[in-house]
Amino acid sequence: MKHIINNILCIIAIFWLACCKPVPVSHWFPVTPQEHYEKELYKDKLEKTIAGQTWFRVGQEVLNDSVFSIAPYQERFYLGDSIPAQAIRLQIPEGRRLVITPLRDQQDTVSRLFVELYKIKSNGKTQRIDYLGEGGQVLTYDNYESDTLLLRLQTGLNDKLSVTLTLSTLPSLGFPVAGYNMSSVISYWGAERDRGIRSHEGIDISAKRGTPVIASQSGFITQTGTNNLGGKVVFMSSLGTPYSLYYAHLDSQLVAVGQKVTRGDTLGLVGNTGNAITTAPHLHFGIYSRSSGAVNPLPFINDRKEKIPGLPERSPWLGDTVLIRKKTSLFTSAQFQESEQIRSLPSNTLVRILGEIPKGYRVQLEDGTKGYIPTVTIQKYRKTISIRRKASEGENSR
Repeated sequence: MKHIINNILCIIAIFWLACCKPVPVSHWFPVTPQEHYEKELYKDKLEKTIAGQTWFRVGQEVLNDSVFSIAPYQERFYLGDSIPAQAIRLQIPEGRRLVITPLRDQQDTVSRLFVELYKIKSNGKTQRIDYLGEGGQVLTYDNYESDTLLLRLQTGLNDKLSVTLTLSTLPSLGFPVAGYNMSSVISYWGAERDRGIRSHEGIDISAKRGTPVIASQSGFITQTGTNNLGGKVVFMSSLGTPYSLYYAHLDSQLVAVGQKVTRGDTLGLVGNTGNAITTAPHLHFGIYSRSSGAVNPLPFINDRKEKIPGLPERSPWLGDTVLIRKKTSLFTSAQFQESEQIRSLPSNTLVRILGEIPKGYRVQLEDGTKGYIPTVTIQKYRKTISIRRKASEGENSR
């Protein structure tokens, strides 16, 4: 009897799966705020409505968007109706911490906003790596692999929202000499050494003899000793990252192999040992990836404040379909470089304004192509005007 009941249950389950559209696993076991929201939409069967289908479809389609940016950067996005989601691809230098700050209009406290960060894998598919939590205001990501990232913004079903997105970067490591900063860097990555026989695999930081050299990140000491080039040196392995940090020309070492250190702990004192004996005291600081060897340390510790171009006042055209009044070009990036040009756009081209940048717009063409155009005179699109113009053109051609 037990076997018969089990067989009946299996048949019912197979029939149900065959007849019903299965709900994605992520909606049975949601993790992100957006997945929790999607679970509620499925519960209310809103994925079967036209608006719901558009919401789900566009949210997936934008994961393939190719519009591109680099930080620091600002853009004002429109989210709503047939455009409930938008996305942007970006890259930041290895060793930088990306800071993502989405800011909604102060007047809008009701519309939902979901922010998810993805990595573009080698096969072109997206892999979610982080998301903005409920009530969160800032999302950060430390880049250790020069990944191409994709950031998706999406509002709720039937919501309309204007979001100002700010992208900035910070150093992922602390400055390695106590009390000093970037103004003390005297030699950079790649500089010639030994009359061009080799290049500089690190940076040099000038400091007074005896100044504490500190751990730029928490980790443990893997090697201390002396060699001809570096003199007295310390190697430490950084916890949570694929890097080893190298401190050379020390006057003295104050740590031992195997010792665990916390960011800011003193590892040794600045000196000029090794091949720096004829130079003023300084620290040679290097970073070595466990997979690719020496990398440029500068982005990891560069603490100079970034300048973020400001946005103009919000345009009344944001989210609207307009006519551009002058010939211009469409670009894949807001940098407007010639190599990024998609195509030329003649005057009176119809576009939808998806976003605003300091010196232009993010737009979508009638064929669905997305990109950026520089600031250009635009005019509100009216179908009646367009129809009359076409009729007039037809009469003139007779």
